[in-house]
Amino acid sequence: MQQWQPCSSLELIKQRALLLTRARDFFHNNNVLEVETPLLAAHTVTEPNIESIRVALPDNDKYLQTSPEYAMKRLLAAGVPDCYQICKAFRLHENGTQHNSEFTLLEWYRLDYDLQQIIQDTLNLLRHMSDLLPLHTIISYQQALHDALGISLADLSRACLIEHAQAHGMVSSDQLSDAQLCDFVFAKCVTAHFSAEGLTVVYGYPASQAALAQLNTDAPATADRFEVFLQNLELANGYVELTDPVAQLARLQKEQAQRAAMGLPEVQIDQRLQAALAAGLPPCAGVALGLDRVLMAVNENLDIGQVVSFDWHHA
Repeated sequence: MQQWQPCSSLELIKQRALLLTRARDFFHNNNVLEVETPLLAAHTVTEPNIESIRVALPDNDKYLQTSPEYAMKRLLAAGVPDCYQICKAFRLHENGTQHNSEFTLLEWYRLDYDLQQIIQDTLNLLRHMSDLLPLHTIISYQQALHDALGISLADLSRACLIEHAQAHGMVSSDQLSDAQLCDFVFAKCVTAHFSAEGLTVVYGYPASQAALAQLNTDAPATADRFEVFLQNLELANGYVELTDPVAQLARLQKEQAQRAAMGLPEVQIDQRLQAALAAGLPPCAGVALGLDRVLMAVNENLDIGQVVSFDWHHA
């Protein structure tokens, strides 16, 4: 007989509702506008580390969105003020104790915020959502790397990354891109040292890990990007956003080339996003917060399947 009952308990379903209410209260109190954007769209991300779910439609194929980022930036370029969205997001082949291919994302943007302001905004939100998420430390990527492995950003050669990846069980490390190797080594070797008693904020990611963040003007080898962890559980990922359409196009084209080199499906660049950037994306910072993972964190749950009503296998 097929399992029909929810994966989550009634208590956790009520806790989810409370977290959503508190998040909306926080943004309402801070005059941040709630918006909605499509879950199905003609384009998706080019990032090699993320595989989108393609939906075959009679007239034209579309993609379930991996985040609302592109559409929300189009809203900002059109004059929408500080805004947030709570929505479902989708990523293919991401299922495990910390991943579900369908997940709940809270994404927001603040105009004219710098890195320190958006970090503080994120901590204020998490504090408002739960008093079980205190801050433990704010640390640079370089310092976290040094504390865990005794190396600096300058030491992150491909050979160094492969050595550490292989030492932690990645036997096919030579087949990974530099960005994938960096992600693996940081996840396996660095976050394991983070506290389970409070949040660790890591900032100043290497420029190769900038994604859609601007590079730091005082330290061009690093990006104005940060992430929030509870031990090795990533809760949030934020940037001071790149607004230069030329630089953005170059990054997306580089990602396309990386996908081709790795034999991944071709993904076209979203020209609507590029047009919005060309029209003028205002200076802003944005954050994506995984609400399922926040619920995991406040309940000391190790399995995302315990905090969603129905996981990917039972939906």
